[in-house]
Amino acid sequence: MFNPNFNERKMKKIFQWREYLNWKKMNSTQKINFKRACLFPLLVYVVYVFLYKYSLAILILFGFYFLVRLNNRNKLNK
Repeated sequence: MFNPNFNERKMKKIFQWREYLNWKKMNSTQKINFKRACLFPLLVYVVYVFLYKYSLAILILFGFYFLVRLNNRNKLNK
């Protein structure tokens, strides 16, 4: 820590909006990261709509599954 020969590590840029505005100068990993950052809210919205629409059915299926497990826990399996 107090070594005089200690080289600083290169920090990974997280908030690089100025670089994202220049698409032609970006390398391939920056382009992929930008596409992921832009598509993540869309994915979250799709999951939210799916869970909002089918949450009752999913809860009923989980309840049925645990009810069957509860009823069959004393039975022996071969």
